[in-house]
Amino acid sequence: MTKLWAVIPAGGAGLRYGSKIPKQYITVAGLAVLEHVLDAFLTLDVFESIVVPVPSQDNNFHGLAGAKHESVVSIAGGLERADSVYAGLDWIQAQGAGKHDWVFVHDAARPLITQDELRALLGVIDIPDCPGVVLGVPASDTLKRVDQIRGHGERTDICIAETVDRTGLWHAMTPQVFQLSELIDALNQVKASGLFVTDEAQALEATGTIPWLVRGLRSNIKLTYPEDLELIEAILAGRQEVSI
Repeated sequence: MTKLWAVIPAGGAGLRYGSKIPKQYITVAGLAVLEHVLDAFLTLDVFESIVVPVPSQDNNFHGLAGAKHESVVSIAGGLERADSVYAGLDWIQAQGAGKHDWVFVHDAARPLITQDELRALLGVIDIPDCPGVVLGVPASDTLKRVDQIRGHGERTDICIAETVDRTGLWHAMTPQVFQLSELIDALNQVKASGLFVTDEAQALEATGTIPWLVRGLRSNIKLTYPEDLELIEAILAGRQEVSI
């Protein structure tokens, strides 16, 4: 019988966000962003372990309440996201996990994941021959490609090169769910080839595996820029009011 594991890479420095502390530790709706993530995964109560790769100099993680849960394990992460994910997979493998065990990989700065979305992913991986699954939403805005930046004194103008047909385009989110051995093999292959990947699905795609997509909620945003924080705060506060 296959088991379920989770890896939540938490090595981001929040450079785009511009915070003095890593964005996963910013407080929103009374808790750190990463605490909301851990709560969501612990509430589902299906994972053998929830592995959180953090930088060796991280001084924040062990102050979280969720870090003290018996199912949560912190390990040393790597320089890039893929390195941290790989470190998590290596730890899981060392625990005797089976090669067909499923691993959920989720962003530490994506605190709005819901139980319904997690259960939807669980339902899909139960389908025979599932190659892995990614949570996402169809692109709804008009998409522009930009490849020209013109400077006018102190002002910089970003110019549109073309409008991209959004038909068939989706925004990839997390969790992304793959079998342990396949994800390890894929990350090994892309590392050997020198390909830089921005998510786990891209690594699988590079090896010829085509993951499935499951539609998630548009509210499952990632904290990337300061303006995201107000929206996340409002959504979490609304959920707390409903649960009272």
